[in-house]
Amino acid sequence: MIPLRMKKKILILALLLLAIADIHGKRVEIASPDGRNKVAIDADDQVGCRVSRDNREIMNLSPIVLSVDNHRWGENARCQSVKKISSRADVTADVPRRRRNIPDFYNGAILSYKGYDIEFRVYDDGMAYRFISKSPKSDKVNGETVSFDITGNPKTYTQLTDRLQQWFEYNYTERNLESLPPDSLIILPMLADMGDCKILLAESDVYNYPGMYLKKSGNALKGEFAYFPATEKEMENGNKRYVDRRESFVTRDAGTRSFPWRVVAMFDEESDILQSELIFLLASDKNKDADFSWIKPGKVLWDWWNCWNVYGVDFRSGINTDTYLYLIDYAANHGLEYLLIDEGWSAPFDLLTEAEGIDMKRICEYAKSKDVGILLWTKWVNLDRQMTEALDLMQSWRVKGIKVDFMDRNDAWMTGFFERTARETAKRHMLVNFHGCYPPDGMRRRYPNIMTREGVYGLENNKWSDRVTPRHDVLLSYIRQFAGPMDYTPGAMNNSHSDRFRPIHDEPMSQGTRSHQVAMYVVYESPLQAMADSPVHYDANPDSRDFIKMIPVVWDETIPLCGKLGEYVAVARRSGNKWYVGVMNGTDKSMHLDLDLSFMGKGKKKVMSHSDGINADRQAKDFKISETLLDCTTLPVDMARGGGYAAVITTDW
Repeated sequence: MIPLRMKKKILILALLLLAIADIHGKRVEIASPDGRNKVAIDADDQVGCRVSRDNREIMNLSPIVLSVDNHRWGENARCQSVKKISSRADVTADVPRRRRNIPDFYNGAILSYKGYDIEFRVYDDGMAYRFISKSPKSDKVNGETVSFDITGNPKTYTQLTDRLQQWFEYNYTERNLESLPPDSLIILPMLADMGDCKILLAESDVYNYPGMYLKKSGNALKGEFAYFPATEKEMENGNKRYVDRRESFVTRDAGTRSFPWRVVAMFDEESDILQSELIFLLASDKNKDADFSWIKPGKVLWDWWNCWNVYGVDFRSGINTDTYLYLIDYAANHGLEYLLIDEGWSAPFDLLTEAEGIDMKRICEYAKSKDVGILLWTKWVNLDRQMTEALDLMQSWRVKGIKVDFMDRNDAWMTGFFERTARETAKRHMLVNFHGCYPPDGMRRRYPNIMTREGVYGLENNKWSDRVTPRHDVLLSYIRQFAGPMDYTPGAMNNSHSDRFRPIHDEPMSQGTRSHQVAMYVVYESPLQAMADSPVHYDANPDSRDFIKMIPVVWDETIPLCGKLGEYVAVARRSGNKWYVGVMNGTDKSMHLDLDLSFMGKGKKKVMSHSDGINADRQAKDFKISETLLDCTTLPVDMARGGGYAAVITTDW
């Protein structure tokens, strides 16, 4: 007969063995809070995961490996413990994009191994995983294996490139997964349409690490990364520095840190994408003692797109003090918060020396007297060499922010430059617009002074290209904008359909109707939102100008209405007690929509709209401003080909 004490010891041992067996050789399973998304993780040997939605497998078993100092984390692995985690919190954004208060609801798990952890989170709109190093040693990271083995052969929407150094500005290639070229790099985010599920592949929280590309390999999409720069050479007469030779590792230091999140976002409908803040939620929060209450979002009058075309004045317009004083007056008279002074204000390779005809101290003092903030453009190569001296000088001028251009790559050195710039500008209470750069990756959560980024084939390209089409505009709202705010720079008053459009550098125009451009101010998100055209053109079109002025640049709430990839997008946003509706037509046919506004309640609504005129199908500039009372919960919208619609709706008048 076995003594009672011995029985207890045997029982404890059996339970321990059972717990070990539950880890080794078995799966760890996590479900989203709503139970629809599930991740099954192979915790031992070759770590990998499967992803399903509504019990339909979305992603086959995909390996997860990080190579650190020639140790391959995730291979020959033995999981030591599994800690289940969850969150039911709200995050308040310092600079709201889609909403001020963001639900941060997820279930997750942290799998612990010798020297590292792997963390998984599963949200209602996707899943993500990342490596976390527990070793204090500064080992090199040699590479990473990321694989998204998507099931089936869905239609994909990708921006393709053949080089690591490029502008991150392309049209979307629309092909089935199997027909994607295996020798091209895919820029993130990318979208795969599985019919009843739309998948976006992306990343978040990229610090001291290269941004990820994807490349087709068999049936999977695998991560590709730029190695760390070894030497650089000057390009384009010193305007840019490109990597001449690279090391054999992606970043120098592993240390005790977390690595970027690998993200699979999942949505029933494309319109659901318009509400997601997944990239922001996964990003690291700002320091607890950091104060960003000084940040002021706003609209930006811009000099460059319209080539300083000011006329009907008594001075020679161009890059000179008189022109900028005039533009400051214009911004002040129309309640615009900022003037962006683009290239040409400083010596070509010296931010400490003003160009001939520029008195920046006088310009900034005058702007301050008019309550207009000055933003200054700079090449990154100059800012890199002169960061402390240049930012101190700009601060003495009371410059409110900078626009940094021509980075054209996303290796670990460059992502470090982004953080250094954000940190140094924040110290001086200055805003940042990253131009000529890779798409957002959540850095704006740690540094809310990062207001917007380019990384988008936007309006500026109309000066030399005919490829910024209404269809492209609509695709951007679902794919590129998922990653974060985008500096598309809308506001063109010279509008044309594709059959009449011409790229003209000095007198640029846009494709699509006037209302298509105005609707961008609701559909596109940027806390620094440009008004890109000339004051002369805005004065010739005061109704459109004044409608644009009414539309906020940050939002308390966003409600997707309806949409279809490339065809149309419709969204409602709330600021305070007013709602704003933006609709864009990406097709070459007229379109009628009945928008459901039941979320606003059943009472009467005052609707002021900017819509396509009766002849907008022929003359893209044709529009009409209407004020009506709506006594139902359905808003009818009619759009011309390449058209648009914008409305300001008051419910408590």
